Amino acid sequence: MAARRFTLVQALHVVLAVGWADFVLKYRGSVLGYCWSLIGPLVKFLVILYVFGPYVQPSIPLYPLYLFLGIIVWEHFTVTTNGCMTMLFEKEGIVQRHPFPHFLLILAVGWTNIIIFSTHLAVFAVFGWFFGVSLVWSVLYLPFIMLQMTLAALGVGMLLASYCLKYRDISHLWGIAVQILFWLTPIMYPYRAQSAVTASLIAFFRQPGIHSIQNLLSLFIHFQPIAIIINDVRRVTLYPAAAGTPTALHVAGLTLICAGMFLAGKWIFDRRCPYFTQEY
Repeated sequence: MAARRFTLVQALHVVLAVGWADFVLKYRGSVLGYCWSLIGPLVKFLVILYVFGPYVQPSIPLYPLYLFLGIIVWEHFTVTTNGCMTMLFEKEGIVQRHPFPHFLLILAVGWTNIIIFSTHLAVFAVFGWFFGVSLVWSVLYLPFIMLQMTLAALGVGMLLASYCLKYRDISHLWGIAVQILFWLTPIMYPYRAQSAVTASLIAFFRQPGIHSIQNLLSLFIHFQPIAIIINDVRRVTLYPAAAGTPTALHVAGLTLICAGMFLAGKWIFDRRCPYFTQEY
């Protein structure tokens, strides 16, 4: 059966309605409700702060805020990618019985997690006020950064969702990969690429011994999109004077990379959609 065609307004209505309904229903019936979305990041934050903090805190100004920002951006990435996979199982009845663009369900996952991330960002703002951090005009970059991190997360999420029905081990493998990637992302330790990303990348390739495992890991840690996004969030909220705000070229380049990840994931997802009903 052919998928029903939606106008842009209808598609937007579906995404917003489904995403908001999922946000409301996600914690319905639990005692703590929405607080569960914050408890996980807070527990991780407190453990890292008191176990690893004493070793790195002296070298990083405002380290508690530095760490908390890294954790909530990382949580957005992992929850969104996992949400794209679980969506196909949770919405099985819709996917099997209703011929409409299933890509809209992916966008609804992104909308749900943007709502959750926005509330986490509000909690960060309260923490920032407590630590005496005043917001400046550079926070106007935040909508662009939120767009970038959502595009990147949905791109990876759609790639995983495209094959998670056929290969049920993918969700387990991704769980292991997320644990590895957490340590390969500058969340609790310094992001050492202090100059512009392009200049830092050129300098990296000019150094001797570039092909050593340590240097290749350093390349991945500091130039993978999530690491750059986390660093940009910190630049515009915590260190706008010291680190400088992202340039227009930097924002445009990173947005194109994230959009490329999104479009590649969508292309694969669209090609795999016709097989979903057979793989349940």
